Amino acid sequence: MRSMTGFGRAERSADGISISLQVSSVNRKNMEVVCSLPKEFQHLERKVVEAARARAGRGRFQFSLEIRNERNVAAGLPTDEQIDAGLDRLKSILERHGSPYAVDAGTIVNLAKLIETKTPKLPEKVVEKLLLGSAEAALDDLIAMREQEGAALKLDLETRCRSISDTVSEIKEMAPDMVTKYRENLHARLAKSGLEIDLDDERVLKEIALYSDRSDISEEMTRLDSHFEQFADLLNKDEPVGRSIEFLVQEIGREINTTGSKSCSIEISKNVLAMKNELERIREQVANVE
Repeated sequence: MRSMTGFGRAERSADGISISLQVSSVNRKNMEVVCSLPKEFQHLERKVVEAARARAGRGRFQFSLEIRNERNVAAGLPTDEQIDAGLDRLKSILERHGSPYAVDAGTIVNLAKLIETKTPKLPEKVVEKLLLGSAEAALDDLIAMREQEGAALKLDLETRCRSISDTVSEIKEMAPDMVTKYRENLHARLAKSGLEIDLDDERVLKEIALYSDRSDISEEMTRLDSHFEQFADLLNKDEPVGRSIEFLVQEIGREINTTGSKSCSIEISKNVLAMKNELERIREQVANVE
């Protein structure tokens, strides 16, 4: 089991080019990858996205990239030789047209702007290799963190699911007494009202039978036991199980609600409320499961 929260970072360098890449992931119902590369390398974004999709099932991935061209730190500035050659040519042109020749700081700055060299393009093959290598290494770190957090999530979910299962066992022991208590309460109300109705009267027996049918929670208990077994199986799977667990939590909640609606026992109602509270905590945790 993995969490959907993680972070990874990697650096690679070759031929005077260095790449620093960071990737983070947070909760999302589906898979979403955001990767913004420099304009000249945007066609490589697809490969980064594919690398992320191959490693995870869902979550929002954000890639942040920095490229440094360390071999061209002086690119863009003309050399002294280029400036001198430019001044000589300017002098020749001015003399040929009979114009006076004078050099000041402004002349040199303007000349430098005219002859400044362009920064050479980064070699695409080198950048692609460094980028994809960094992406895989950063994803390794991120996946390791997601697995570590996933292990903690699994332990917490197992504990909470066991707590609900134990409460269900307690309700099973209480359930048979519900009809008996209802019969006793009905008899007490009839006696208190002063109505002369035989306790073996068909109408009384029918009322008790109807209540017994309405309050039968055996099916809910059976389905909850089955859901808990499925829950345990999902926690031990290696593939992404977040969506499956979310659906199962909904089903568990439905059975718990039905159990509560059928019960007139204060003790069972208290246990139902405790299960709802615990299930809500499970729901919050499952929202971060991949």
